[in-house]
Amino acid sequence: MFTRRQFLKVLSLGGFFSFSNVELSFAKKYIPYVKRIRYSSSSKRTRIVFDLSGKVYKKYISNYMKHNYLVFVVKGLRTDRKKVYFRSKYAKYVEVIPLTSTKTKIRIKLDSPRSYKIFALKSRGKKSFRLVIDVFPDFMPLKLKTELGKRVVVLDPGHGGKDPGAIWPIHWRHPKYKEKNITLGIAKKVKKLLEKDSRISVIMTRERDVFVPLLKRAEIAAKSCADAFVSIHADSMPNHPRWRGVTVFKASPTLFAKATNTAEAIAKNVKICSDTMCWSITPVIVSLSSTVTFVESRKLAESIVKRLKANDNENIVKGIKDMKRNILVIKTPGRPAVLVETGFMTNRYDRKNLLKSSYQWKIAKGIAQGIKEYLRSLDKVAMY
Repeated sequence: MFTRRQFLKVLSLGGFFSFSNVELSFAKKYIPYVKRIRYSSSSKRTRIVFDLSGKVYKKYISNYMKHNYLVFVVKGLRTDRKKVYFRSKYAKYVEVIPLTSTKTKIRIKLDSPRSYKIFALKSRGKKSFRLVIDVFPDFMPLKLKTELGKRVVVLDPGHGGKDPGAIWPIHWRHPKYKEKNITLGIAKKVKKLLEKDSRISVIMTRERDVFVPLLKRAEIAAKSCADAFVSIHADSMPNHPRWRGVTVFKASPTLFAKATNTAEAIAKNVKICSDTMCWSITPVIVSLSSTVTFVESRKLAESIVKRLKANDNENIVKGIKDMKRNILVIKTPGRPAVLVETGFMTNRYDRKNLLKSSYQWKIAKGIAQGIKEYLRSLDKVAMY
């Protein structure tokens, strides 16, 4: 007789293909199945709950994001085909699809790539074992993996989605011009120029009009082990309409004194990486990586300013300034980072230029060439 212990042994060895009809019947009896799917939704999350007839194990669950679909493959779970639609901002529907008699695919259609969490709740009283998937409003980029040996550049188009950034005319309910559109246009042009070099891999914190929280942008730089992080913005000074020009900001020493808090927040979801290893952020690593960030950010800023001056009117490029405000994205530990203010929305000359594709290409060329020059300086030492 095929005992439960023998069944589990065969299961662990992946021996389903050798089962007899009797054994498959036994497997069907003991493999848990999906009893019911339910959900709840709020502004903070959409929660999808799968009530199961028995326990499944996290180590047998794999997941991936493809386009706007969040997909989980669960071994040791059976189901009939089901589809449930949601009334939710973030998730449209969920499908459960039987792949085999002991494997199920869970496919969730999202409005756009979102961050998520999966966990289980033990059976208790009349409540059965539950598999829970939470979908959160913060945006998650699709591509973070980069090819080994390539230099990684993260471009961060400022603002997006519900956050328009600087606007013109000021105080208008429906402004004609928005910073978020200008920064995205310039960032895409920088990306196109950088990708002409096969040795550079480019990641965007956003590639369309979506809102990405600041901490998520910093996490993207940390997770991808970026060699350079460049945040692109357009300034606004309503009380100083004559102010104009391009400025490259790096974090001030005072700002770096606050980097520990940033590192601790990022450390919850991220590990610092190299080509051969990853390790969790610790106080020692924070101290060392903050020093690296401070020194290398200055070099990155100098390279970008130099190339911007070569591509534009030198008087328009104001140079490098210390950012004293607590701007999170330029103090990610270990990631050389700068913020480029490409002009003033409140200055009529800058505003006119920022809206021109030809001017955006001129700025993009200077930024891209500056990044390349900085990356070449890294090649003089071993890649870290």
